[in-house]
Amino acid sequence: MYKGGSKISFEKVCRILTAFLLFVVGCTASEASIHSTSIAGTDLMAKQLDLRGVWVQADSIMTKEKIDETIQRAIAGHFNAIFVNVFLSGNTMYESRLAQKYEQVETGFDPLAYLVPVAHRDNIQVHAWFVTGWVGDKWGSQILAKHPDWALVGPDGDSTDWLNFTKPEVRAYIRDLMLEVVQRYGVDGLHFDYTRYPGPEWGFDPYSVALFKDEYGLDLNLLRYTDLPAYGVFEGNPLTTVNSAQVLAKFSNGYPAVTLNKYGKGETLLFNWDAAQRSVAVSSEILKRILHQWVPAGGSVNILRSETNAEEYGYDDVERVKEWLEYLDWPPQVVKETDLTGLESDSVLILPYVYLITNETAAQLADFVIGGGKVIFIDGPTRSIHLKDIQRVTGLQSRGRYFNELMLMQAVGENPLVPTSQRNVDFDTYQKWDAQWKEFRKKGINELIQNVYRSVKSGYPRVLISVTISSDQEKTEEEVFQDWRAWLKGGYIDLLIPRLYVENVQDLKPLLNEWEPIIQENRGITLGLIVYKGKGKSKSVKTADQLRTEINLAQAAGSNGIMIFDLDNMNNDQLQGLTTGVFTGKNY
Repeated sequence: MYKGGSKISFEKVCRILTAFLLFVVGCTASEASIHSTSIAGTDLMAKQLDLRGVWVQADSIMTKEKIDETIQRAIAGHFNAIFVNVFLSGNTMYESRLAQKYEQVETGFDPLAYLVPVAHRDNIQVHAWFVTGWVGDKWGSQILAKHPDWALVGPDGDSTDWLNFTKPEVRAYIRDLMLEVVQRYGVDGLHFDYTRYPGPEWGFDPYSVALFKDEYGLDLNLLRYTDLPAYGVFEGNPLTTVNSAQVLAKFSNGYPAVTLNKYGKGETLLFNWDAAQRSVAVSSEILKRILHQWVPAGGSVNILRSETNAEEYGYDDVERVKEWLEYLDWPPQVVKETDLTGLESDSVLILPYVYLITNETAAQLADFVIGGGKVIFIDGPTRSIHLKDIQRVTGLQSRGRYFNELMLMQAVGENPLVPTSQRNVDFDTYQKWDAQWKEFRKKGINELIQNVYRSVKSGYPRVLISVTISSDQEKTEEEVFQDWRAWLKGGYIDLLIPRLYVENVQDLKPLLNEWEPIIQENRGITLGLIVYKGKGKSKSVKTADQLRTEINLAQAAGSNGIMIFDLDNMNNDQLQGLTTGVFTGKNY
């Protein structure tokens, strides 16, 4: 426990009075007993303690036994702070008056109530890690079931299980969740994660549309881009070198955006970018129009679940496109490569992000289209475009360079598949509108963090407020609207934790070069590192030597302590390695 002298602090008196008042108004005995004193003392705030922190997943605090093991592992690695996931998918890992507890937690057990005093006994801080944006799981969202108007809305009108920070009710809800943890459990810090937008395309709910018009005098519906020209960030792995295909739309970088190719009795439509991201509404409009034209009454739409492609890219993109089609009221039938020869000659087959195609499958696709079949590629088969059958089916001959940039998509001529407008706006005006739209969404996140900071610090000044962001400074600001420079300048966070996650040591150095000037100006920056590389089947933990080297480089760049992701994936060699050369001191 933190020892600050024999006098009772004003903060402690406040906590005692708070506990007493809660008891008087009907607080249960168990609730009154879980108030605990934070160990984040004034020395931490003034001197910026050399934080040796580690993220801990919710699974590691499900039971008393798991918590005890987690603390012992933290001790073994000489960590002095654990950032524990206590709010995820809209559920809590503690008894809350505001949200449902995670259903996997044993009835009657309060993980946070047990964890905090156990950690404090060993001088380990507990920071409550909140996933504040994404509040859904495979069954939906408990929070959004009660408050559907709190969800983010995309340009084509679909919503996602992500809280809309523009709404005052959402900001108040998150603030109250965080205050609840501080007041009742005595945690040492609050940690914001996913406090961002999922992408630049979100935010078209009725409340935001009305408020944006009040503030900027512009109809936000215009920025949905239901027709062309459309302005936004487009990302793709493009096919290029047009042979027989007709270009219906193109990007301002010169690549074709939408193409239509006739081959035999059939046709192929290509969305030449990550259209399932639905960053503009026109992509949904084009897909609806082509399906209405191609699918006969009572006909079905098929989607290819390619095992060949999945070996390297997985099935996530198949699920994304399925959700898109279901939203458009065209639920697809899932087929495999072995099913292609059995498709009806007039049916529609969608290939979502299928980059790898075998010779045999390419020949079957060609036969399918020649016989009258219709094919839709979404982010086309770039790694198979050398196959003659794929060239004939798509009407293109080569692959271009991956792009992810802000630009215009414009119609080429007129075609009923592509909605166009008479909008005569120059590029500078689009940029102005876009800047206003970004600034509008940043403000909601800024107000949330400011509100939490002021509310917590007014009663609990020693509780640290931290936010984690990605290592990409520009993308963080311009695509997910985390105004981290304003947070540092305004002084309403204590720690900013950029995640510098790399596969190899040499990849860390350029990131450190970008962040070092920022670190020199702001002592409240702690760099985050990761203990493993790869993902899925290729995932493997780094060697203890590599992890030590990365920590040494981050410390040399001036990082105010270190954060590690995550304790759950660390092996004993890594834990032991931290205690020799990097984390050699005691907790305090």
